[in-house]
Amino acid sequence: MVDKVSSSSSSTTNLSVSSTSTPVCTTIKVAVIGTGLAGLVAAYRLASFSSDSVKFELHLFDERPTIGFDASSVTVADSNGVERRIDVPMRSFAEGYYNRVIDLYRSLGLKFHNAKFSYSFSEITNVDKNERGAETYFIHGGQKGLFKRSGRPYSQGRIRYLFNLICIVFWYTYFSLVAAFSRPKGGLSFENEEKLEYSRRARYWYLDNPDEAEQRASRMFKKGHAYGSMDTGDDEDEANIGKRVETMQDYVARWHFPGWFVDKFMTPLFCAMSTCTVDAIMDAPAADIIDYKRTTFMKPHYLLSNNSVSAATALTSPLDPENIHLGVAVKGMLSEGSAWTIRTSDRDYNHFAHVILATPPSVSKELHPPLQRVFKDVKSESVSVLVHTDNRVLDYMNSKDVRDLNLILTEERTESTHVLFPGIYQTTSPQALRSSPDQPPSDDFGGRIDPSKVVSETKFERVVRSPELVHAIEKMRKRQGRQNVWVAGSWMWQGLVLLEGCVTSADYVAERIKAKSGGCTISSRDMV
Repeated sequence: MVDKVSSSSSSTTNLSVSSTSTPVCTTIKVAVIGTGLAGLVAAYRLASFSSDSVKFELHLFDERPTIGFDASSVTVADSNGVERRIDVPMRSFAEGYYNRVIDLYRSLGLKFHNAKFSYSFSEITNVDKNERGAETYFIHGGQKGLFKRSGRPYSQGRIRYLFNLICIVFWYTYFSLVAAFSRPKGGLSFENEEKLEYSRRARYWYLDNPDEAEQRASRMFKKGHAYGSMDTGDDEDEANIGKRVETMQDYVARWHFPGWFVDKFMTPLFCAMSTCTVDAIMDAPAADIIDYKRTTFMKPHYLLSNNSVSAATALTSPLDPENIHLGVAVKGMLSEGSAWTIRTSDRDYNHFAHVILATPPSVSKELHPPLQRVFKDVKSESVSVLVHTDNRVLDYMNSKDVRDLNLILTEERTESTHVLFPGIYQTTSPQALRSSPDQPPSDDFGGRIDPSKVVSETKFERVVRSPELVHAIEKMRKRQGRQNVWVAGSWMWQGLVLLEGCVTSADYVAERIKAKSGGCTISSRDMV
């Protein structure tokens, strides 16, 4: 629980000015709370910046004993005795949507490779009639393996498989065409280049004149072209936000997608990718999902070749190791006039000119109470990820049906099991398929995962993408920099809650701090 700390009126300076003669260089201290990708990128951008007049001294804080971006990763031996480093959670990124992530990794000299995932789709069956508890109904070979690793599920007859395949191909083609040419209400416009240019600028928030941009956005919204919603500051506007952003549920109804296609193909993929519930996906802004579908169509998915540790090492390289405070729980922020003190359980760290909150909304609003009203309607879910060596987790499948990623539809969410290496599995949202519906899940998930074979169990907070979050981000965009407090994170941009949001929001915060400190100005060329 985060302790609340009251403000102080003392006037401690936040700038340390060098005593050397011309040119005078001002050192500005910046605190970054949270060492996920957003916090690391913001710190890296500022620490790497230098000019004749300004340089930044970065301090990282995290309650975990290691850098947060790699804190949950583990090393485990596969069935052949070879030690493997496993990222938790799996962090894949697709070309076309993760443009800033890819540019960042390339600039850091990091290597990544095409994952070429293959997929299996299964659903829960009547456990009284099927001891496995689930049945595989479709297999997809993935990129460049469409025919090699696709095939007829073991439990399907040829006629049924052929009929299903024809239906799936038809509706998937329809979905691709709709995603390419439609514009969800309250979402991005793809048809007009001028509107697309503005959408990019709005998404990355590089705005030379926020007031003028807001007026333009409001005019576009009245014409039906604005992305998301605009905060007018009145309660009625907040109450109507859900009517102004088309959800995925409304979108599939408007375009008459059949329920079986939505339930068995669209929803499982996005549930697994976003690690959230079925309800969260169907309540999400349709623009998020359609934008992802459109931009990643026929594009490769990548994984870092040297895991997340390589990114964490590169991003912290410009920082002074003494300023990386790990295993330090931040209890509050104390205002000292124009500066901030970061209060931890052990000591106070003083004289910070800026504070960057790269933490979940639940933590950010406790550390900085003025954010409580902004994030009051933002919701999150708890997600569990297991790395284990128990092959019983896939016993519901015939061994010939097992692929790289194996998705199981349950009533509330999608379980995904990634076969990482021989004998090593990563299961997200594990379910007890054989348990009675009226009994709580057992520690071994219905006999599917032996607790003694679990290498690690990680639970993390997943912010739910919703019309209310769209509205909160628009409100936060206006608050960014007040009292020199900034917020960054995967959820702090208008798109799916993924790594791209970490880099985009962190870049925005770093550029704004530099501009506010006189270190640089943001040109119109940087806006897109």
